[in-house]
Order: sequence, then structure tokens, then C-alpha cells
Amino acid sequence: MNKKGNINQLFPAILALVLVGVLLGAGLLILTSFFTAAGTATAAANATGSVITSLGTLASTWLPIIVVVVAAGIVLSILLGAFGGKQR
Repeated sequence: MNKKGNINQLFPAILALVLVGVLLGAGLLILTSFFTAAGTATAAANATGSVITSLGTLASTWLPIIVVVVAAGIVLSILLGAFGGKQR
């Protein structure tokens, strides 16, 4: 039985999580610069501020949950492949 197939699934999942984290960070950095350039009492500043708040909530609340779920899925697939897939 080839157990390397399950371990090879780690790379795309980890790469996707890193990519999402980097894009969220870069997006928040760019939006923050737009927010400071727009001023404080304009409609553009209000809209940009609400987007920054929403993305910040997403990054701080949902991203750790997604990481735990992906890690648990990887561990379960490795365990099921190692123990549950044996032929008699």
C-alpha cells in the first residue's frame, strides 16, 4: 500500500492556507493605506473602514478554525489510509 499518497496531500493544503494568510495580510495593508489617504470623514473612508473591520474579523476568527479543520482532515486521512485501508 502506498502511504506516500496521503502525505503528498499536505503540500497543497498548507500552500493554500499560507496563500490565504498572505493575501489577507497584503489586502489589509493596502486597505489601511487607502483608509489613511481618504481622510476620516468621507464616505470612502467609512466604506474602507468597514471592509477593514470585516476582513480583520475574518482573519482573526475564521482563519484559525479553518486551519484546525484542515489539519484534522489531513490527520484523519492519514490515519484512515494507514489503518482503515488494509486489504485482507
